[in-house]
Amino acid sequence: MKVAIVGSSLPDSLEYNLQEAFIFRKDDCQIFDILSKTVQSNKYLSNIDKLLRNYCNKYDIKIFKTLAEKVAFYNPDLVICVYRFIHPIFVSTIKRLKRCHVIQINPDALTTFEYQQVFASDYDVWFSKDPYIVRFMRDNMHLNAIHYNEAFNIRLHRKPNMEKSEAEKYVNTDIMTYGTIYPYRANMLKQVISAGLNIKVYGSVPHRFYDHTLDSCFQNKYIVGEEKANILFGSKILFNQLHYAEIESLNNRFFEANGCGAFQISDYRPILRDVLPIEPEKVSFTSIDDAIDKMKYYLKNPHERYEIAKIIYEHFINKYTYDELIKYILNNI
Repeated sequence: MKVAIVGSSLPDSLEYNLQEAFIFRKDDCQIFDILSKTVQSNKYLSNIDKLLRNYCNKYDIKIFKTLAEKVAFYNPDLVICVYRFIHPIFVSTIKRLKRCHVIQINPDALTTFEYQQVFASDYDVWFSKDPYIVRFMRDNMHLNAIHYNEAFNIRLHRKPNMEKSEAEKYVNTDIMTYGTIYPYRANMLKQVISAGLNIKVYGSVPHRFYDHTLDSCFQNKYIVGEEKANILFGSKILFNQLHYAEIESLNNRFFEANGCGAFQISDYRPILRDVLPIEPEKVSFTSIDDAIDKMKYYLKNPHERYEIAKIIYEHFINKYTYDELIKYILNNI
């Protein structure tokens, strides 16, 4: 089949990993980004484009009509829209030009709905990782909303071929985290540092509201793919802080870490009981003090974390790969 994915072409994004999994299945799959390579590589042009799309409806319509025509010319059997700011004109234009399924997948927390374009568009199916918003869309808008769990790329986020104890000697990291360090995350990290724990933070330094008390633990390095998997697996503990807008959902970091055999401590959500093969209380926290106590415990008890990580990894490689996610999507459209 031919699949068009509308979204970002950045490495290790949801779009990138979906494309890799479709191609692995021998499907024809292409990512269509609204931004040209020229605009993507120029921060000034990128900001201008964003301003125009936000405040000039005519410009926004023109951009997405043009993109819809490109996608229709590709002649896909399925169009997967990931960008949450896709103008409704895109969906209606695709359906007018090409008879195919057009679906939306939202991999982000609920704070990213922008102008609620996803609700104004006539998608065939809305996939969301948060059970709360799925119920809201079904019950209050009668939309064909379906819950999905995120995934990891088994070929990109491979578990290193060594014992975890050996990998930990090589990586030499007690606790790590990665991603965007929002102020709420920074405040939590400061508590971890104050408790005397050693933590490394991977990702880019925020442009605004950055707390320089984190300078000592910031690695100033963005990790993706195999390098990410090696660092996750070799770190003793991943400290996974879920966004407060993950009402009932988990983040992609949770699936990537478990998929490469890492040991993590994450915020508690009831959905953990459905996703994990063990009691979630063993690997989750309900407060920062609870998180610190658990991290101190597992640093002193390595064999427990090795066993837990192994059990979870074996469960995840059978259920939460992008290959399995694609099967789930296709079975629900």
